[in-house]
Amino acid sequence: MGAAALSLGLLAAGLPPAAQAASVEANPTIRVGLYYGSSALAGANLANEVGSSFRFGYFDGSMAFQELGYTEETAISVVKTQNVWYGTEVDWGGSGYYDSQTSDIAVGCYHLELPGTYGSFDEAYAEASRYPGGFPAWVDGSYTVRVGAYLDSASAREAQSALGLTSASVAGTSGAGVSVVRTGTNEILFQFDSTSGLYLAVDPGQSGREQAETHFRGNRYFGAFEYRRSGGDLTVVNVLSMDDYIQGVIVQEMSASWPLEALKAQAVCARSYAWGTLRASKHQGDGFDLCSSTHCQMYEGVAEMSDNSRQAVEETSGEYLWYNGQVAEQAVYYSHNGGASESAVNVWGNDYPYLTGKIDPYEAAVADKISNYNWTVTFTGAELAQKVGASADIVSFQITQTSPTGNTIEITLTDSAGNRYVESGDGCRTALGLRSMHYTVSGGGAASGGYTVNGADTISTLNGAYAVNGDREAAALTDGQAYLITGDGTTALAEPSAGSTGGSVGSGDGTFTITGSGWGHSVGMSQWGAYAMAQQGYTYEEILSFYYTGTEVHRP
Repeated sequence: MGAAALSLGLLAAGLPPAAQAASVEANPTIRVGLYYGSSALAGANLANEVGSSFRFGYFDGSMAFQELGYTEETAISVVKTQNVWYGTEVDWGGSGYYDSQTSDIAVGCYHLELPGTYGSFDEAYAEASRYPGGFPAWVDGSYTVRVGAYLDSASAREAQSALGLTSASVAGTSGAGVSVVRTGTNEILFQFDSTSGLYLAVDPGQSGREQAETHFRGNRYFGAFEYRRSGGDLTVVNVLSMDDYIQGVIVQEMSASWPLEALKAQAVCARSYAWGTLRASKHQGDGFDLCSSTHCQMYEGVAEMSDNSRQAVEETSGEYLWYNGQVAEQAVYYSHNGGASESAVNVWGNDYPYLTGKIDPYEAAVADKISNYNWTVTFTGAELAQKVGASADIVSFQITQTSPTGNTIEITLTDSAGNRYVESGDGCRTALGLRSMHYTVSGGGAASGGYTVNGADTISTLNGAYAVNGDREAAALTDGQAYLITGDGTTALAEPSAGSTGGSVGSGDGTFTITGSGWGHSVGMSQWGAYAMAQQGYTYEEILSFYYTGTEVHRP
C-alpha cells in the first residue's frame, strides 16, 4: 500500500496522520527472535560479559520486567524440562545441552517436591538450601521447593527413600517448563513453569554504570532473554530497546569504521524499517516482533559495535524517516545501484512515493572501493532454460522494457521451440541470480538483437513505436504482439534482428553475456552512495532526503 493510500485509510478510520505520529514510540522495547522453529534449542548458555549476576522473571503485558528470583552465578544455562545432557566441546556450538547423551552430566526432568508453598523466592531458596540438589521453583504463581533432577520416576523414588523425604512427591512440569542450571553441571538454580502464557525471562545484572552485555552463542547482546516452550525446544528471544537493537543492525549493514553521517543515515533507515515490521506483526505467531535474519534485518548482537557506531545511534536516538506525517516504514536499502536507483513500483509492484528511482551521481566517486562494482556473467542457452523453467534451450534474450533510470524491468527469453518466458520487476534480477537490475545483454560477443526501421536504423524494442494500420490510423506496437507479412504472403510474429542493445540472439556457441553494475534491489538508499555523500560533506538528513523523495527526519 502506498503512503498516500495509507493516509486515506487512517483518515477513514478516524485516525488522522497527526494522531498516527503521536502513537509512534521513540524507543520502544522489542522482542527479536534469535532461535526458533527448526533452529530452536534444547539448551541455551549465557555468560556475563559486563555484569555480576542474573535476575529471573517474566515480562508483563506492558513489557515491564517482573522479578521472581536471582543468582550470583555469571555462567548459566536455560534448558527445557525434558532429559538433556551437557556437551563437552569447548566451542559455543558444542558446549550446550542436548537431547542425546553427550556426557555423564544429565539434567533429568523428574524431581521431588516438598509439600506446601512459600511466600517469596528468598524463603523458598532458604528451604531448598537444606537439601542436596534442592532448588526453588515458581509454578503458576506459587513458589515451591524441589530436589534433584532425575532421568526417570524410579530414580526419583529411590532418591526419596535414600534422602528420607517421605512427605515429598515425584513431580514433573508442563510442556512450557524450563530450568536454569549452572553451566556445565546438572545443578538446577531455579525452575519456571507457567501454563497461563507467561515465559521465563533472564536479565543480566549491572556492574557500576556500564551497560550489561551477555555472551550467547559466540556473540554479545544488550538486554534480556526470553525463553518460550510449547512442548518442544526453546525459542530464544532477545528483549531490548529499539536503540540497542539498532546498534546491532547497523554494524551488520555497514562497517563500523564508515563515516559517521553514513552510519547515522543507516541508523534512521533501520529504525524506520524496524518500526514498520513491528507494526506489521510479521512474527506474531512466533512469539516475537522481528527475526534476526534478512527476512527482517540482519542482527547478531553488538560485538562489532564501535565508538563510531555507538555515536551514530545515540545522536539519532528516537529519530525516524517521515513522509506525509507518517513513518516511512519501507525505508529499504541495499549495497549499491551501479549509477541509478529504482522506483519500488517497478521492482515489487507497490507504489511508495518516497521510493522513486533517480540517477545517482555519488556512487561513481567510490566505485574503486567497491568489490565487483562492475560485473559480467555468461550463461549458455541450456543454463538460462534451467533458470526460467524452459523445456528447450534459450535462443533469444531480449530486454523488452527499461525504466526511465535505465534499469531493466522486463526481459523476454525465447527457447528453440518458440516458447516465450517473461520476467518483470525484481524477477529480472532474481530469476537469473544476477547482482542487480542495471545491465545489458549480448550474445557471446556478437551484435545484440533489435528491429530494423526503414531498412537502416534499428530500435531495441517495439514498445513505444507506432505503425499505420489498415484504417490509416497510428497504432501503438508492443513486443510479442506485432506481426508482419512475409515474402510468401503469410503473417509471422515480428522478431528482432541483430544490431541493437535491447537484447540478443545466441552467439555461435549459444552463450549470452550479461554486463552490469550494482548489487541489490536498487530501491531506497544506496549504502555506498551514503558513504560517498558523507565523504563529500553531506549530513545524514541530506543523504536521506536524496534517496527518499519528499521525506524528513525527526522524532515523534
